[in-house]
Amino acid sequence: MMTLIIALIATFHSEAAVNYVKKLRGAKAIEVTYQSSYKGRVYPGTTIVSISGDQAKISAGDNGNRQHRDDTPVQNTYIDYATHQWYKVAQLPGGREISSVRGFGSDSTLRVIGREKVLGIDCAVARTSINSNTIDICYTDALPFLGTPQPGVGVPSGLVLKVTRNGESVQEAVDIKAFRPDGSLFPAQWGEQLSDPEYLYAINQSGVITVPVFDHARINFSGAAIPDALTDGEVYNVGGGTIVIRKVTLPDSAAIARRYIFAEVEQYSEGDAYDRTGSIFVIPTDKKQSFVDAIRNLKSVPAFVSDSTAYHGLVSTADYDAPLELMRFFTGFGVRAFNKNVVPGQDWVDSVLYKTEITDLAEHLSGEQWIGAYIGNWDGRGHILSLDLKYYPGGDDRKVTAMPLFNTVNYLEQAGQPYPIFMLNDSLQVEFTLDHPVENAMLSYTTTGHGGWGGGDEFNKKTNTIILDGREVITFIPWRDDCGTYRNNNPCSGNFSNGLSSSDLSRSNWCPGTVTNPEYIYLGNLAAGKHKLTVRIPQGKPAGSSNSYWCISGTLLY
Repeated sequence: MMTLIIALIATFHSEAAVNYVKKLRGAKAIEVTYQSSYKGRVYPGTTIVSISGDQAKISAGDNGNRQHRDDTPVQNTYIDYATHQWYKVAQLPGGREISSVRGFGSDSTLRVIGREKVLGIDCAVARTSINSNTIDICYTDALPFLGTPQPGVGVPSGLVLKVTRNGESVQEAVDIKAFRPDGSLFPAQWGEQLSDPEYLYAINQSGVITVPVFDHARINFSGAAIPDALTDGEVYNVGGGTIVIRKVTLPDSAAIARRYIFAEVEQYSEGDAYDRTGSIFVIPTDKKQSFVDAIRNLKSVPAFVSDSTAYHGLVSTADYDAPLELMRFFTGFGVRAFNKNVVPGQDWVDSVLYKTEITDLAEHLSGEQWIGAYIGNWDGRGHILSLDLKYYPGGDDRKVTAMPLFNTVNYLEQAGQPYPIFMLNDSLQVEFTLDHPVENAMLSYTTTGHGGWGGGDEFNKKTNTIILDGREVITFIPWRDDCGTYRNNNPCSGNFSNGLSSSDLSRSNWCPGTVTNPEYIYLGNLAAGKHKLTVRIPQGKPAGSSNSYWCISGTLLY
C-alpha cells in the first residue's frame, strides 16, 4: 500500500510539471505567486513576480485581508536582465518617491549542490552565503523566463521558484499563470535616486513619528525661575536653571496605537567636568496639583515627612502626582568641553546618545503634555541637551495604565529641595487606590545610589526591598560592574596610579555616560481599594558634611 501511495504522489508531481510546462508553452509573459513561511508557519499575504521579456516586477500580491497602513511605504522591485541591473522603488507616506539601483553579474558565485522539484518542475539547487546566512536557491530552465523574488541574494540564469534561508525561512512558488502585460513593466520615472544605504534608511524611517521636544537646550546653574505666565511650546529654564520644561503637543492616542515609543537624548558638556544625574520626565496635570505647582512653590505641594523634615513633591497623593520619569541617565565626565584631554588609546565621543524604550508609558505620551529634562549641576555653562520622542510602527495594541507613585530625584535642589537622605532611619511609603481589581501588575522601579566617597552608597552594595501591603515582594542589590565599557564617554575622568579611571569604577546601578534601566518587579493580581507600598534601603551614615542618598522612582503598570 505504501509503495502505491508513493508511486501515486510521484505520478502527480510528474503530471503537475508537464501541466505547467504545457500550460505556459507559448506564453509571452507570466506571473509567479510566492508564499512565505518560517519553520513551517505560513505568513499571510503573497508576493507576485511579473515577467515579460527582459523585465521583471516584484510586488505584493494578496495581502491576506490585511489593510495597508498609511504610515508604511509602498515598495516594488524591478529587474532589468538586459542591463543586468535591479531597482528598488518606493512611495513614502506623504508622497515622496525614491529609488536605488544595483548591478548584478553572472551566477558564478552560486554553487549547485543538488536538484529539487517545485510545483513538479525540476530545479537546480544553488547555494550561497550572505552575512553568515546559508541561502539555497532553486531555479529552473524548463520555462523560458528569467525572474526571482529575491534579487538581493543572487540572480541565477533561470526562473527562481524557491529561496530557503538557513533551512527555516522559505519563499516558494505556489502558482504560475500567463498574463498579458499592458506595456512596459517598468515605471515611467524612477523617482529620487539614492544610494542603497540612503534608500534603506529612508524606508526604515518613513513611518517614524518624531517629536522634537528640546533642541540644544542649555541646562546650567543660572538661578532661573518659572515665569508667572507660561506659553505652550516655549522652553523654560526653571528651578535655578537645572530643569528645562516645555508643553508640547504629542500625537493623539489613535495615531500611536501599535507603536514602540523611545526617548532619545543627546547631551554634551559646555563647561561642567563632572558626572551628573540626568532625568527626563512627564508632569501629569490631571489632578488638583502637579509638579508645575512645586516648581512655583515647593512647599505648596504634599510632603513626605521623615524625622521632622518635609520632603515635598516626592510622593503621589489623591490630589498630586509626582513627576513620571521616562529616563534616568548620567552624564559623562566633561564630554566635548574637555575632549582636549589626551589619554593614549582613548578616542573621546563628541556627545553622548542615550536612548531607551518607554512604550509602557504611552498613556502619558499623547496629546498635550508638560515634559521636563534635568541635569543636576552647579556650573554656569552647564550642559547642552536635545530630546526627541520617537514613535515607531509595530508592536501590539495592548493598553497599559501607568500610575506614577513616587520620584525622589531632587530636581529642585537649587530651589531648596533637600537631598532624599531619609532612608538612613526611615523608609519611603506611598499609598495608592485602585478603583477596580487588576491582573499582573508590575512596578517599574528605577534606583541609583549616591554618596561619592569610598564609604558612600555610590560605591557600596546596598539592598533594595519592596514591600506591598506588608508583604515583602523582592530584595535585590542594584549594581553596575560594566562602567569601564564607557571610558570614551569620560574625557575628564581621573586616571589613578593603579591604571583604573574614576569612570571605570562599579557603582550602585549607574555608570557615567549611560542610561540606568528600570527594574520590572512583578506585584501580581491586586484587589480594588487602597494599597500601601514601601521601599526600604539601608542607607549609609554621613561622613562630615557628605551624605549618601538614593534617587528612586516608581510607576505602577497594569
